[in-house]
Amino acid sequence: MHGLRGGLRFRPDYPESESIQSLERIFLADSEADTASAADAREHRITGIAQLGRGTMRVMLEGIVDANLAEPLKGKNVFADESDLPPPEENEFYFRDVIGCEVFLLDGRRIGIVEEIIATGANDVFVVREAGKEVLVPVIEDVVKEIDVAAKRVVIDAVPGLLD
Repeated sequence: MHGLRGGLRFRPDYPESESIQSLERIFLADSEADTASAADAREHRITGIAQLGRGTMRVMLEGIVDANLAEPLKGKNVFADESDLPPPEENEFYFRDVIGCEVFLLDGRRIGIVEEIIATGANDVFVVREAGKEVLVPVIEDVVKEIDVAAKRVVIDAVPGLLD
């Protein structure tokens, strides 16, 4: 984050997501998402959000009205409460829901676990790892055939060259 006249410049992990537009509050913390605790995070009410450019937004927070008040927030990690997020639309998912899913080929062979997701702009890419091997799976209709978040399972069609 970067303070300017009380506004904070924010670069979300997934810039194409519109979820932040529906939020009324965010939490700021020094720690990363997997180690954040209630003691570490501080709630802030959102008073305005504007798109600044590709991948960057300006977030206005209640009570943060100048650069001096914004400065201590610079560099903080931004979190949302899961209950504040809108449910994903059909054929959409939250990254957090797919990370940890097992990935299988159409024939049932397991190729690994989704350990991270890269947002490339054109399409997302699942980083699937297993036994020291890494496969980059483009999240496109020709490759990803099924994502079952509840079962923590992804089924893909290994197009030529994908597993080489």
